[in-house]
Amino acid sequence: MTSSAQQEQPSWQTVHASPPQVKSPYTPSEALGDLPGVCYALETFLNSRMLESEEYCHKSDVGKERLYFATGYGLIQCVKGLMSYADEDLLSAINHTKHGNHIASQHRKKAGFFGSLMGSTASIRSMSDGERHAELTYAESLFEKALLGIVYSGDWLAFIKEALNMRTVFGVYRHLGAFLDEADAAYAASLLSSSSSSTASSTPSTPTTTTSRSSLSLSTPPTSVPPSPSTLTSIPTPTPTPTPKKPEDPTIDAHFRSGVYLGVGMCNIILSLIPGKLATLVELFGYKGDRTYGLDLLMRAGGWSTDRSESAAEPGVSTTHEGVRRPICDMALLIFHLVMSSYTGAGVDIVVATRILEWNLKRFPNGVFFLFGAGRLALHRSRPRLAIHYYSQAMASQIQYRNLDHISYWECAIARLALWEVGEAVLAEDKDGGEDEGQEIRVGGSAACWRVLEAEATWSKAIYSYGLAACFLEDWDTDSPPSTPSGTGPTPKPKTKEARMKEASNLMKRVPNIRQKIAGKSIPLEKFVARKARKYTSQANRLLLPALEIAYIFYAIAHAPRSVLSAKMLPLVRGALQKLSLYGPGTGCAQQEEPKTPLGKGKEKGGKSGPEGYEGGKGEYWDDLCLARFLEGVCLRFIAYPDPDATPDPSSETDIIPSTEAAQGAVEAFKAVFEYGPKIELDHYIVYHAHYEYGRLLACQGDFVGAKREFELVLSGKPLEVGASGRKVQSHSLLYPFLFLFRLC
Repeated sequence: MTSSAQQEQPSWQTVHASPPQVKSPYTPSEALGDLPGVCYALETFLNSRMLESEEYCHKSDVGKERLYFATGYGLIQCVKGLMSYADEDLLSAINHTKHGNHIASQHRKKAGFFGSLMGSTASIRSMSDGERHAELTYAESLFEKALLGIVYSGDWLAFIKEALNMRTVFGVYRHLGAFLDEADAAYAASLLSSSSSSTASSTPSTPTTTTSRSSLSLSTPPTSVPPSPSTLTSIPTPTPTPTPKKPEDPTIDAHFRSGVYLGVGMCNIILSLIPGKLATLVELFGYKGDRTYGLDLLMRAGGWSTDRSESAAEPGVSTTHEGVRRPICDMALLIFHLVMSSYTGAGVDIVVATRILEWNLKRFPNGVFFLFGAGRLALHRSRPRLAIHYYSQAMASQIQYRNLDHISYWECAIARLALWEVGEAVLAEDKDGGEDEGQEIRVGGSAACWRVLEAEATWSKAIYSYGLAACFLEDWDTDSPPSTPSGTGPTPKPKTKEARMKEASNLMKRVPNIRQKIAGKSIPLEKFVARKARKYTSQANRLLLPALEIAYIFYAIAHAPRSVLSAKMLPLVRGALQKLSLYGPGTGCAQQEEPKTPLGKGKEKGGKSGPEGYEGGKGEYWDDLCLARFLEGVCLRFIAYPDPDATPDPSSETDIIPSTEAAQGAVEAFKAVFEYGPKIELDHYIVYHAHYEYGRLLACQGDFVGAKREFELVLSGKPLEVGASGRKVQSHSLLYPFLFLFRLC
């Protein structure tokens, strides 16, 4: 009866109902006895009881001498430091991870002279289980220390030092991965040998032959699995082929195995994201990333499959048989499929991400990190209201780490832009079709979210300030008081437009002076917003469509419902083009054929006609024209061809521009950017992004040859915005990161 009851338990059922007892006194030979306690601490942390988890780790190892508790406590401090980005928190985290790395070094096997000649896998094979775990935790704590050091460092010398530590981490993981592969291959060979000997005296059957072939084919890591449909184009790709389960040596414990899967898998994914020229340099040191293999390793930790059948929706590894690092492997997969999918399409599989997310939400119903994932998945499916609901749930799930709420505010700011609710107040009731309809949302509009970030968050004050100022520069209703997020103080009085403009000007003046650096280098997005802020000042406190521009940069337009694109964003762009048509050509409006003298600036008053009469002159005219036409093309492109994974609420899909008409309008808009791009004075990035978006549009239409031509043009490095005169321009702040992200595709 007991065995039957255990089989009926859900695979996500928690194992540790209460804190396990920690054995004292401690000896290094009994280090693995702390694993149940570390598993409990991790589950507690992922269930949004962070302080309870931190306190349990501290009380279980006050002297910080235990292998897993010392390194686990260091990991918690690492997360806190990266969330706050404050110097004191980062420095504290570095000290704790450094101490954890020292404890791991003390538990490692002391390699003698002859031991170094045995070879890496032979040396690992000669270790005890505890010593192998020490190798694993040594690599993990060194990785954490290097990551913190890169974020904290202010110069290139410190960056190079931490990069060398990363090289050491990759080397340790490579040796551990090779040992695990050899052990599994030997086990598979023993199964094949025993199977062959058992069938030598009998007639071989078809099932036996099939099993033997499977064992043979799985003795080496898989090299290729058909990729999932890309989020960047609609090029059709086949359904991923399920990867058969590889025989695993049962003498190697699941905790060690999950750690190797996590480390080797993440190393492969990180190396696969390195751009071409740098990847060639890294390969000279013997390191090459295989993204498919890396993702496969992360999935093995939980027994996940790419099979689309209903039976594969449940993982092959339950909580009773999982390794301690399995939840982290699941989180790494969610980050890749739901966050990195904005920058790369190779390997992305939203179906797998959905399965992992649903299972972990059953296991951690109040888990703030998995609620983040649910919000990201909803946004990926073009359901920003549902995303806001999940992010508000994430904020309600914990009150211990305020910095975690800032992630929700960031995502909500972008989701509100996708709904084009740029103000501080949200006048419409937040609803989304489905089971979450009618849920109250605690956050205000995009401006309200940027305000919280600007006041509290420390990651990028420049971006937060610019985001708030950009929203202030848009027109929105000020009659109703803004919806202030919970816990942010009393509800402020509604601002008049004049007061908003004044605050926006003050914010713009601050932006260039509050930029930060990582490893001595400026953050590209901060450079971009600083240039836009300076442009705002030089243009007599004026920018064209600043909020819609950052909505494009932060993928809010890409995830916006088509009804919002048609009814809110596109009319805003065409209103700007209507004004531009009074001064010159290229707008696509009927008035462009006969440019008029600007109102109030007749020639008798010294006014000028044509582009010279626009605001600050023809330089501003061509920049604004190309920006408006570019945003028009992007909006029309996503109306014609939404993201392949988008599943918007059907009730909101009304009064949409026909796809054929939208696609044709997008083509005309992008070609206008190509025609007038050489006249741009400052915003040269528009031309590069226009070629990229035009290539995506051609791919959606099935013109892969044309799409490839546009993509190769962007990758060529040619100055696309230079006209026939050959005039060269200074490279813009988004060019190099854009090319880097483009190569990830």
